[in-house]
Amino acid sequence: MIKDSKNIKAIIFDLDDTLYDCSGTLVLQGRRQVAKNIAKIINCSEEEAYTLQMEIEKKYGTIVDIYEKIVALYNLPNSYIKELLEEFIHIDISNISLFPDVTDTLIQLKVQGYKLILVTSGEKEIQGKKINVLGLNGGYFDDIFVADRNGSQIKKGCFQEVMRRYNLKPEEIMCIGDKIDDELTAGKSLGITTVMFEHGRHYEAYLREPHKYIKPDYSIKHIKDML
Repeated sequence: MIKDSKNIKAIIFDLDDTLYDCSGTLVLQGRRQVAKNIAKIINCSEEEAYTLQMEIEKKYGTIVDIYEKIVALYNLPNSYIKELLEEFIHIDISNISLFPDVTDTLIQLKVQGYKLILVTSGEKEIQGKKINVLGLNGGYFDDIFVADRNGSQIKKGCFQEVMRRYNLKPEEIMCIGDKIDDELTAGKSLGITTVMFEHGRHYEAYLREPHKYIKPDYSIKHIKDML
C-alpha cells in the first residue's frame, strides 16, 4: 500500500550507492586490491581470487563476511579475516563523485522546505572522508549522522535520534536508500515512508530473492525522481 507523502517534512538519505556509485567504484576497486593478497595466500591467479569474492557474495548475499568464508573454505588462520577486510576497506576514495542529478535535487528539495538528513554507516573516519570528497559538507544537509560499525551503532538508532532532535513523527519522514535489509527495514519498523533507490549490489541481491524482504513504499531509478 502506497503511503500519502503530503505530510513529509524531512527526508533521510543514505550515502553509499544512493548518492554515488559505490558498487561500481569502491567495491570493485577493493575486491581487486584484496585479490592480489588472496592469490598469494591460496596460490591462484588474481582473476580467480577476484571471481571467488564475487561468487561468494552472490551465493551468500551482501551481508556475509566474504573473507570469513574464504578463511573457512581454505582452512586459513582466523587472523586473515581482519587483515583482508582492512585491505578491502582502506582504499583510495579520491575517484568517487556524486550522481549527476544529486546536487540540483538536494537544492530544489531545500528550496521546497524539506529538512534533509544524511545517515550513513561504516567506519566513521572513512565515511567522513567520503562525505568530504563528495562535497556534501557544503550546507546541503541540515544534519549528518554516521552509524559507526566499530561502535555497534545502527541506522535505526540514528533515525530515532532524528525524530527526537527535530520533533518529528514517523509519518513526517521519508527515507531513501539502496539497502532493503538496512535503512529501509529500519525505516519500515518505525513507520517511516521508505523509498528504494534501484542501484548497486544490494538492490541486485534484493531482485534475486525479493520474497525474503519487506516491500518499500516507493522505488525510484534516479535521485531526481524524489522531486
